[in-house]
Amino acid sequence: MKVKSVSSVLLFLGIVLLLGCQVEQQGTVQERVIREAPSADGDAPGTTPPDGQGKVIFAVTDAAADLGAVTSVQITVDEVQVHTATGNWITASSEPKKFDLLRLKEDAKFAFLAGADLDPGKYNQIRLEVSDAVVVDSEGSHEAKLPSGELKFNGVINVEEGKTSTATFDFIVGESLHLTGKGTYIFAPVIKLETKEFTEVEITADETVSIKGGRLNSRLEVGMDETGKVGPGVKIPAKAELNIESGLVRIKGKFYSETDVQGGSAIDGKGRIVVGITDKAASMGSVTSIKVTVDSVQAHSAAKGWVTVSSQPKTFDLLKLDAEGKTELFADTSIDTGTYQQLRLAISKAVVVDAEGEHDAKLPSGDIRIVGNLKVDEESTSTALFDFKADGSLHMAGNGKFILAPIIKLETREDAEVATKQSGGIAITGGSVKTLVEVGMDEEGNVGEGIKIPANVDLEIEGGKVKIKARAGVSVGV
Repeated sequence: MKVKSVSSVLLFLGIVLLLGCQVEQQGTVQERVIREAPSADGDAPGTTPPDGQGKVIFAVTDAAADLGAVTSVQITVDEVQVHTATGNWITASSEPKKFDLLRLKEDAKFAFLAGADLDPGKYNQIRLEVSDAVVVDSEGSHEAKLPSGELKFNGVINVEEGKTSTATFDFIVGESLHLTGKGTYIFAPVIKLETKEFTEVEITADETVSIKGGRLNSRLEVGMDETGKVGPGVKIPAKAELNIESGLVRIKGKFYSETDVQGGSAIDGKGRIVVGITDKAASMGSVTSIKVTVDSVQAHSAAKGWVTVSSQPKTFDLLKLDAEGKTELFADTSIDTGTYQQLRLAISKAVVVDAEGEHDAKLPSGDIRIVGNLKVDEESTSTALFDFKADGSLHMAGNGKFILAPIIKLETREDAEVATKQSGGIAITGGSVKTLVEVGMDEEGNVGEGIKIPANVDLEIEGGKVKIKARAGVSVGV
């Protein structure tokens, strides 16, 4: 079965931030689903937040044109997160909800997705986890292949006390829905994001959300390619010949290296994975300690999405690890077998100790994602070793504040041997090295190979963000 053309479908995901009079706790999530009818005076139900908290409301709609033979496009949103300017991800909703985009088009409405409370401030990223997409046509229901279930957007949401802000996500299905030569659907979203502040919002008893007015903060379009990469100008070309190989979407005739792969097929059974943290930095003069708190490690595959390897926070003194030549154990657990092509570290805190005492170091971002091949086999041990380069990661602003923009070398192995050393820590030997890559972080929190904060630039922390001040001989875009 083939469809000659796919028209545009628009999905709006509205994020409405309603804030109280005081700020006490960051990112408190409200699990209650709003179902009350409007009050007599017309105020939106449940939109008045409790003292010291603000509310975020998520809504979905579709304003699409007809899709011909396609009668339904259903997506399931598992999780919504927002990212603070200080580098933390806050879960706004972890309750899965399914939406029929074409039904929303017929009803011409926003449908309520979730509600959460947030503190006032600036949020600079939004992340959606989409677990599934189903297309219904004249031949029945078909699972659409998602190159990746994670959609991440760089857009500013300003949350003002007592005010309402929104973010709308316009899914352009005409550019998102594709077919392989065998008639299998592929859903690689192309989305327009628009954020506003000072909007008006009403919610009715049937969970219809009405959003009015506001001042524009951000407007951008991002897409997803066949490997699951998301960003501006990224998408699967309309005329590309597609197929699915070993669970991965591929463009016919295009070459893919191992690091291009964004996920693998999981097979039955479990395999052991060991995660280690080390540092081989040089001496740093008056700095005697750099303590980094890692909250969690996750691995990503197309088949499983993000899998949590460990969510038990641990603090590591990088310079002590270097001085003792030690690799410290972060996690030793079992996960589903298969091939994982991304690893993610969540770092919540960095503390530097020098001759003057302890100092909190500013992290441009606490979310570090590294593309690397991690193969987990049944009854075998795989390892992931994160080697922090503290001497290249630590910087100082003009006012003496420390900044930690991590540079990390990742090594993954399969069929490795792990032993506990008498002197403490672990030793990883043997096996086959699958990935050996070094990534860094710039002042905006971007992570990747060849990225880092240059050593010869002037830094400042302004509005909670790290910025580079241009100076003679240095050309820097801030």
